[in-house]
Formats: sequence, structure tokens, C-alpha cells
Amino acid sequence: MSPPLPSAPLTLAVVVPTRGDHQRLRLTLACLAAQTDAPAHEVIVVDDNPPEGHPALAEVLAEARDRLPLRVVPGPGRGRAAVRNTGAGVAEAAWLVFLDADVVVGPRFLRAYADAARPGFFLHGRMRELPTAARLLIALTDAPWPEIQRTAAELTGSAPDARGRDPLRRTMANALERAVEAMDAGTLPDVAAWLGFVGANSAVEKGAWRSVGGFDEGFGRDWGCEDIEFGVRLHAAGLRRALVPEAYGIHLSHARPGRWHQHGRNMERFAMLHPLPGVRALTALLGPDGTPERYVAAVRAEAAGARPTDTR
Repeated sequence: MSPPLPSAPLTLAVVVPTRGDHQRLRLTLACLAAQTDAPAHEVIVVDDNPPEGHPALAEVLAEARDRLPLRVVPGPGRGRAAVRNTGAGVAEAAWLVFLDADVVVGPRFLRAYADAARPGFFLHGRMRELPTAARLLIALTDAPWPEIQRTAAELTGSAPDARGRDPLRRTMANALERAVEAMDAGTLPDVAAWLGFVGANSAVEKGAWRSVGGFDEGFGRDWGCEDIEFGVRLHAAGLRRALVPEAYGIHLSHARPGRWHQHGRNMERFAMLHPLPGVRALTALLGPDGTPERYVAAVRAEAAGARPTDTR
């Protein structure tokens, strides 16, 4: 039996979409069960797997029910935007935290979001990639939850120099994260103030999610852009970006067949919906060779109606 939902008014609803890799989901749920000083919250797993189900997923969820204020709802099978909307729609909390099912977090993840939550802002927790995730998953296969939780706390709590000395713990920031952090810090011109809602680790008031119409389900099952497009509409509605470094998530990196082809289609759709310089230039950031510096140059060139120069 699942632990009862807290009697206090819920502060956060953590929406975790899942499809496919149940071992990564197990690590994410184990991390959420180890939160310290957490506000009243609920965890909503949206199961977007085929309707015939999967025994491995059932085992993971059964294990989690005794440890988390967990609800499991069926997904619509129409892609990432629709899955997130499904979870958000059933949430009872005032704030929505969107967390992907392949992200590990530290023990004060939820407290960090609760402390940062304030009207008029959408929030983004710091994200890093773990290139050696496959080796970590092997090491933690069938590990008890306390071992998973200790490992996640060590990963998210290690000093950067300690992680750098241990190849298995070495993390990296992708181009999107580097751009958002640099623009927020003022070390790079903030040419896209709307950029920063990353569906793997972000939060927003449920009322704001509802008022802008949720995630755009027109992106379908293709990968990419449905989350940052949502950020464009949040910004247009008056919300500002706020980074929450303490809401730290580490993405368990993995191969994604067809990623760039799908991403290209979604970026084309994104640019048609929002023909802004910062949207039209996204290939310079999100493409295989994208960098924050190229993106800034491309945005400025788009705004001026000129071609960007190479800033390598």
C-alpha cells in the first residue's frame, strides 16, 4: 500500500513520465524517496508504455508504492507534451515539478524547489550529463534503495574537482545548460530570456501551466523542443526565468536513435509557431555542433537579417 498523501496542503507535484527504461526510473524514484526536509508533495508517474504493460515496470512501481506518496496514471501515447500534460492535469499541488525518468537528484531537491517557488517565475534546476551512466546502471542493477540513494547523494554532492578526478563521476553541461547559465549570470548576452524551461528538470505554478494551455501536443512523438516552446509562452505571459542550482539533477545519458532528425522537424515547427530570432537560431545551440557563443552570434544575425559568422 502506498504511503498516504500528506494531510497538509500539497506544495509540489512531481510529474515523472516514463516509457521504456524501467531501471533508470527505479533510480529516479529511489532519489525521490530519500528527500530531506521536503514539503508536502505527491509523485505522479505517467506510464506511457504500451497498454499490454511490462512486468519490470510493475515491479519497480510496486517497490516504490511503499516508499513514496505515489500515484500512477496511464499516459495517452501521443508524445512527451501529452504525457506531461496528463500528469499536470491530475496534480493536486500548487506547483508542478517536471522530472524525467532518467535523472538522479540529491536529497534536498524538493526543498530547493519549494524554497525558490514564487509567483511570476518559472524555475529550472541545474542539469548535468553523466556520460558513464551505462556503467553506473550496471553497478546499481538490483541494488537496494539505500545504496542507490547513497550513490545519488555522492554524485550530486561531490565537489566539481572530486568528480573530475573520478572518471565514473565526471559530469558535463550540454550546450543548452551552458547557455542558460551564462545568460542568467550575465557572462553571455541574454538574447533569449524565455530560454530555460527544460522538461527534464523544471517547475512552474499549475495555474501558469493551465493559463498558457500546457505543453503543445502538436509536437507529437518526435523528440525535442516541446518544453522550451512552453517556456516561450510562459515568458510571453509575463513569467521570468529563475535558476535553482540546488535543485540539481544528473541526466543518465544514453543514445537516442533518430534524435537529430526528429529534433530538426520539431525545430522547424517551433520556428513556424514563434518566428523569433532566438527560435530561428536554435540550430546554432541545439544542433550537433552547437555552442552558446554560436547561438548568440546567430540570434544577433537573425535579428539583423544577416548570416552569422563562425565563432569557434
